[in-house]
Amino acid sequence: MPMLDHDRGQAYYRHWPSADPRAAVIFLHGFGEHTGLYHRYAFALNAAGIDLWAVDQFGHGLTGGERGDIVSIEASCDLADSITDLAARHRPDLPLFAQGHSFGSVVTLWRLLDASGRYRAGIVSGVPIAPMSELADTADSFDLDPTWLSADPFYLDSLQHDPLAFVGASGSALFSELGKAWSRFGSELASLAVPTLALHGEDDPVAPIEPVRAYAEQIEPLQLRVFPGGRHDILNETAHREVAAAVIEFVAAQTTG
Repeated sequence: MPMLDHDRGQAYYRHWPSADPRAAVIFLHGFGEHTGLYHRYAFALNAAGIDLWAVDQFGHGLTGGERGDIVSIEASCDLADSITDLAARHRPDLPLFAQGHSFGSVVTLWRLLDASGRYRAGIVSGVPIAPMSELADTADSFDLDPTWLSADPFYLDSLQHDPLAFVGASGSALFSELGKAWSRFGSELASLAVPTLALHGEDDPVAPIEPVRAYAEQIEPLQLRVFPGGRHDILNETAHREVAAAVIEFVAAQTTG
């Protein structure tokens, strides 16, 4: 299996190559997920000439660790650095895009603040950009109702039957790191300089859209694209084709002219 080395152990990654790529996307999944849940998205990008690289975060998928224990934002940043290095070595001529979903999008914004020169642009989806007090109260036993995530029956079936996916685990590490990110974003996100596309379901019950909308109105490089009726896992919603098309359009806009 393809693995990245880290001082906390090895991390599994996937690479979906395009036959004739014009860009590469570095993707970080969210809590309870793993890279294998994104094959539809990967194939859509590949068809448009975009490579996708993705890594199973600590405590997820085929990467080791206690279930749901993402360790820290810094550990996730290390994984993103490693797979970015790999993608850059594989095709040094391709522009790189940093992307994340849910907790992965928090890490992506963190990285765009710290390493803006490394990426042509950023893409985030379902980003919990501000405190979620209702969910934080249940952090010790964090359980998500699958219907909060998507209305796509294919995806919901995957969540139910995929042994590598889960919707419940301790959220202590997750909410500790989210708190750290929320504090930083409140004081520093206004300095975001990298063009960044935020994809969000209008009916997301996990990470409400209002804080994202407020930030997008204040931060010029942050563009918000809203999908009516969409829930949290917008890349795996019933509108997943439209969401992938929005990403492809954004990548094209950032790589032409």
